[in-house]
Amino acid sequence: MFFKKGVILKGILTIILGLWLLFLNSPSFSQVEVLLLPLRTSGLSLSLSQELWELISTRLISEGITVVERSVMERFLGKLDPEALNEDQARLLGKKVGVRWVILGKAIGIGGVISLDLKILDVTLTSSPRAVCAQFPDEGALVLGLKGIASQIKERLLGQKEISLRSKGTLRAQLLYQSLGYSKLLRFPGKFIKGLAIGDVDGDGQNELVLMEPHKLSVYRDTGEGLKMVAEFEKPSTYNFLNVNLSDLDGDGKAEIAVSASTEEGDLRSFVLKLKGNELKEIKGNLNRYFRSMRLGGRKVLLSQAIGPDRDYVGGIEEVRLEKGKLIFKPLKDLKGAEWVLSFVLGRFSGAEKPETARLNELGELEVLSPEGERLWKGSKKYGASDNYFDRPKVFADAKGMPTGMPRRVYLPLRMEVVDLDKDGYEELLLAENQFTLGETFERVRLYNAGRIISLVWDGMAMAEAWRTQDIPGCIFDFEVGDVDNDGLVELVVAVANAPFFKSGSSNLVVFELYE
Repeated sequence: MFFKKGVILKGILTIILGLWLLFLNSPSFSQVEVLLLPLRTSGLSLSLSQELWELISTRLISEGITVVERSVMERFLGKLDPEALNEDQARLLGKKVGVRWVILGKAIGIGGVISLDLKILDVTLTSSPRAVCAQFPDEGALVLGLKGIASQIKERLLGQKEISLRSKGTLRAQLLYQSLGYSKLLRFPGKFIKGLAIGDVDGDGQNELVLMEPHKLSVYRDTGEGLKMVAEFEKPSTYNFLNVNLSDLDGDGKAEIAVSASTEEGDLRSFVLKLKGNELKEIKGNLNRYFRSMRLGGRKVLLSQAIGPDRDYVGGIEEVRLEKGKLIFKPLKDLKGAEWVLSFVLGRFSGAEKPETARLNELGELEVLSPEGERLWKGSKKYGASDNYFDRPKVFADAKGMPTGMPRRVYLPLRMEVVDLDKDGYEELLLAENQFTLGETFERVRLYNAGRIISLVWDGMAMAEAWRTQDIPGCIFDFEVGDVDNDGLVELVVAVANAPFFKSGSSNLVVFELYE
């Protein structure tokens, strides 16, 4: 009888032990608590080194992961040096604290790059160590990228399927939490590339690349081995091309080319072209209009607006269509908060059915408005400035028509792009940020050191940075997202000029792959 009782008791204990081990290996246990050890730091500022533990801890908590309080962690550490702990010692510490997961690692700044390397250890030894690594260009990018790092840690802890960096069509992991390096660089020595557009101009189902110089357009096709010239178009040197846009205005499957252009007199003399055979033919010219292509309701449309006698813009914003060979300018209604056709975009940043408006005010500050026109948020950083301008020698007034002692110089804000790269239903906003070396005060002479493209997402309260490109030497004049090489995946293509006052020198076309 005693023997049977012992067997029964042993069986019960075995079942309890099995259930306990099962509980340890379940995802719910992994969410209970994590022991985050102090990171080894080098090459960082003293303030960031001291605050890094709190920053990572806060991001983990926001992901639903409980972190052992710092006071508790330090009590168990005692006199142990956390930077000298090996994996076995870290696991033993985790057992003493009573958690399954222990995180240790380092953040090292060297050579202008900060490397963050974290290791997740399983105290039960039922799974191998899991790593989370990333590189950042500066401390600001590191802090902004910690949300993505916390998300990666959560994936490792819960055993969720990880993103494969080699699966074609998968969003590049760098876009989740760090800066993006370029994939291709095309040089144009002796040329001033100040605009670009991507689209199908000949109706063959393949995209072409249109590049704009001060008074010349070139249409190229990416053959996989380089760019092949398709057609060219040129105006007299008295013209100043301001931007180039592609949109299928008549629905025939061939995108028309709309160019905003000015002349030495300071008037707008914009025009629309169509590719016929191997020649670009002008459909309509001498238009007193700014043009800007924009994605609205799932289609790419061409918008326009007139310039005023003494103001930078007047009247409402219009949609341009081509009907029976004639351009039709249809006024757009319900664009609340959109004042200048060049300084706004519409996007479903909150995922709502109706899009919000993102606009740049006269200072270059970004504002987000509700569909009803209510301001939801305003940032303090300045975006969209470049050296793309035209002079109005007969107009001695500012942008709003108030008298001044100098002729008016009109700077055009850079394009903004709205995309949903990760297909989550929440659109991202892409903007350009050029870094001044001269020009914020004396704005008639602008010099730039470098520029970058920044992606912003709505976090419920504000537009937060999701990722950025690496810094690109020179001045960004234009960019667009499109399938420039016809591989079925869109790329980010950036036009950059690099020359004193941009009168001569060279330009670069920088291509960033967004998907693997």
